[in-house]
Amino acid sequence: MSLQDFQSFPPLLQLAKALKHGTFLAQRWNGESGVNLYYLTDEARGFFVEVGYDAATQDAVVLRSFSNNAPLEEYVYYVRLPDEL
Repeated sequence: MSLQDFQSFPPLLQLAKALKHGTFLAQRWNGESGVNLYYLTDEARGFFVEVGYDAATQDAVVLRSFSNNAPLEEYVYYVRLPDEL
């Protein structure tokens, strides 16, 4: 499944695929809400999906999906490496 395929799916199907097939990578905070980052693979290269929480509907939602690295900078602050490194 490519990023374009994923983005063509309805929101609930995007969420289901991200949670079932994605690899959890990290979490960041957006105010008081957490945003989880998942990685999904495809034939060529993978892509990232952010899953957050919609306080108004109290549902998990896909916030955005992308293949470039720029949005990953938002997670750098939350990365903790072992002391041995």
